[in-house]
Amino acid sequence: MRKEILSEINQILSNISGALNVQRSTVFLVNEKKETLDSLIAQGIRNNLISMPLNCGLAGIVARTAKAQIVNDTQNNDSFNPYYDNITGFNTQKILCTPIFSTTQKVIGVIQSLNKINGAFNERDLALLQGFAEMIALAIKNAKLYASAEAIKNDIANLLRVSSSINSELDLTNLIKLIVKQASEITESDRSSFFLFDEDEGLLWTKYGEGLGTKIIKTKEGLASYVARTRRPLIENNPYDSPYFDPSIDVEMGYLTQSVVSIPVFNGTGKVLGVIQSINKKEGAFTNKDLFILNGFASQISIAVQNSSLFEEISEVRNHLNILFENLNNGILTIDQDGIIKTVNKRFCDIIGINEKKLIGKFYKSLEPKYFSFLDYSDYTFRSGEKVKKYHIESLGLNDQKLVFNFDALPMRNRNGKKLGVINVIQDVTSEERLRENLNRYLPQHVINEIINKDDLSVFNGKYRTCTILFSDIRNFTSLTEQLEAIEVVNFLNNYFDTMVDAVFKNNGVLDKLMGDAIMATFGIPYQSEKDAINSANTALQMIEKLAVLNSTQKVYSNLDIGIGIATGDIISGNIGAKKRFEYTVIGDSVNLASRLESLTKVYGLGILICEETYQSIAGEFICREIDNIKVKGKQKSVRIYTILKKISEKLSRKEELFLELYSKGLESYRQGEFNQAIQYFYRALLFNSKDKPSQILLERCRDFIISPPENNWKGTWVFLKK
Repeated sequence: MRKEILSEINQILSNISGALNVQRSTVFLVNEKKETLDSLIAQGIRNNLISMPLNCGLAGIVARTAKAQIVNDTQNNDSFNPYYDNITGFNTQKILCTPIFSTTQKVIGVIQSLNKINGAFNERDLALLQGFAEMIALAIKNAKLYASAEAIKNDIANLLRVSSSINSELDLTNLIKLIVKQASEITESDRSSFFLFDEDEGLLWTKYGEGLGTKIIKTKEGLASYVARTRRPLIENNPYDSPYFDPSIDVEMGYLTQSVVSIPVFNGTGKVLGVIQSINKKEGAFTNKDLFILNGFASQISIAVQNSSLFEEISEVRNHLNILFENLNNGILTIDQDGIIKTVNKRFCDIIGINEKKLIGKFYKSLEPKYFSFLDYSDYTFRSGEKVKKYHIESLGLNDQKLVFNFDALPMRNRNGKKLGVINVIQDVTSEERLRENLNRYLPQHVINEIINKDDLSVFNGKYRTCTILFSDIRNFTSLTEQLEAIEVVNFLNNYFDTMVDAVFKNNGVLDKLMGDAIMATFGIPYQSEKDAINSANTALQMIEKLAVLNSTQKVYSNLDIGIGIATGDIISGNIGAKKRFEYTVIGDSVNLASRLESLTKVYGLGILICEETYQSIAGEFICREIDNIKVKGKQKSVRIYTILKKISEKLSRKEELFLELYSKGLESYRQGEFNQAIQYFYRALLFNSKDKPSQILLERCRDFIISPPENNWKGTWVFLKK
């Protein structure tokens, strides 16, 4: 504002303090962009500037609500904020505050008088202060009109001169140095910096800053970061009093920041490109004049930075093209904007089996579709200017051999963004695809990826590890084969294995071997996962589901049944066999136990049986039922066995819940030797599921034990002597 206007408002403030008999008075103006109240003149404050958030203190309440406030006891007022008393050393006890309105009745500021010397503030004092507010409103209006005219007249020429020099520079490094130099010049400040905003990391970094030398500052703190986050300009003439100021850079650089003006720089879509910041006004404090000039400067910087960035991007594309041509592992063919083939490298010709002279200068659509149909993917890049990526395209070479390759179509543009054409890149993966097809007969896709992509395959040497084993077997397969011709048996088994092995692979299992009508699969070799046991359980349930589908579609035999045994534990895995023939497999107690459990599914009349280790690993994902405590041949310790009912997400019916509750109580009574009580529970359980084989088995055992009690050291374990 003009010096005369400030003097006029200062005189009004002196009159207010005298008329109201107060210790001091202050005029605050509303800063809408910063959402702050900034003091225009503050009596008794040495640097004549206070800036506070609009949501702060009694003055903020008056500015937001447009209602005056009389407070004669600040210590007992919840809205009073003692922050600025702590800074200035002043003791505010009484406050009289009223809004300043524009001609449109918009709050443009507030007047605040502090500490009436005799007595308390009253309504008469308020009426007097409101009269002074109208005088200040008129003075502010005249000052703003004058300031706007002066800014337009005096600064537009300087702004045009600066923007012209910036837009003539395309090199980004040189551009930033120029920006920093001009920012200091037009704001008459000691030094300036231009921060670029890294959107991925959410931080600002200086590629160049005056006084920093070669040092690069990366920060998420400070006034510049606050400006980037809020997207609003900022003037701070007392930075050490600001909660957003970060003094660590001053400490590191041995510098004292006394005043700061920061402006966000936006790109054409409204995203923050960076922040211009000038530090330490050489004479006086930063004002709205500096803000106005630097804000206009920022719009010019935005255009210049984007032009420079585009220039660098095009240069990178050109360099990328040169690198691609030097890369003999990829075939490269470029097409101009008219569809004419301009360049092709030797690798492209070798893959397709064609001479370079038969391609250069040809219209790409005129090439034989049988061999070059993949170039049609370039059509989308021609139209949209966006890249295309396709994997495992099947094609033919000129000698009609099968080819498989990955394809990229990359757009080419000049420095003005005009389309130049398309770069086509092919990567031959024919050998890799053939290897995948062969491995896919034995291993799931994730294991194939590991084998192909890893140099170190020592994992296939003998190692102790924990994994889960699954055995499955078709019930009464011998009687089934007696009803079919040999070719029918083979066709049936192939169809059956295709279905069941698919379930293994979909759950990241490895097919270990097929033994007649039996399947052995492993989960956790050669690469372990926390979900190995869960994957095996999902496989078992899916195999049961797929079996039901097979039964409904099988014409020859429609009553197939399978048993599945699952065990988790330590095994030895590795390549095992003779010198001329070996296979990667597993051996150990868990393998034997899974096989025993599969056999016991016949005894218990269940589709799935699992050991306790498997149960502990899957209990959080599946509803399971404890079946028995057994000891099988070859095992010294007893094993608790369970069956899998369904996933936890699939709720049990009330009937199922009652059945499981009764069976569980019967099993507990059985183990405690309370056989009569156990019989009652099993009887009642069978009322809900009359065909349940485990209930029938334990019921018979209880009857036998009543007649011929078990030994004293019996602990509820049933011994199976047969395999």
